[in-house]
Amino acid sequence: MNRKVIILFGLKHSGKSTLGKELAKKLGWNFVDTDYEIESAEGMSVRDLYNNKGADAFFLAEEEACKRLAAQTSSEKIVISTGGGICDNPPALLQLKSAGNFVFLKNDLMVSVGRIVKKIGIDEKGGFVGIPAFIRSQNPTSIEDIKEKLCIKFKERAELYEKISDLTVEIPNASIEENANHLYEAVTKGLLSED
Repeated sequence: MNRKVIILFGLKHSGKSTLGKELAKKLGWNFVDTDYEIESAEGMSVRDLYNNKGADAFFLAEEEACKRLAAQTSSEKIVISTGGGICDNPPALLQLKSAGNFVFLKNDLMVSVGRIVKKIGIDEKGGFVGIPAFIRSQNPTSIEDIKEKLCIKFKERAELYEKISDLTVEIPNASIEENANHLYEAVTKGLLSED
């Protein structure tokens, strides 16, 4: 196991990118976000890629991004933040598994649901905008329906992340600074203490 690579997992809006940058800064390591890697390679946002080219194209792009990052980790100390749904992409996970330590940022799923719902809008035809593609494909009929579908999916994802992680870190609904300090302490004590 490469002890110089930390791979952050978690639900959408659990703070993976924000806390990943802070953790990398505290460790003096580099930081990379898989979504940014995908967007750089594809020339479009991950949402547009998924919506315009479909799930298969997105999963392939995610797998390729993870493959590039796994190769990069042989020469760098790095914190990698992943997309919230990477657990639905086993080949991408497999690429990363050989690269380092999986860390699950476990937050209250209702915090993630609330952050998503806050950004939802209604278009001129009465349809929802700003909802994840995996929810849009289920044709939700109301905000309550969206919340219910998100809760079901996020519960499944959280259970999977907990199973595959090398370390689970509870992330309270606190300030970025408090959560970053908490994550740093958990990672250095739980994964890097022998360095």
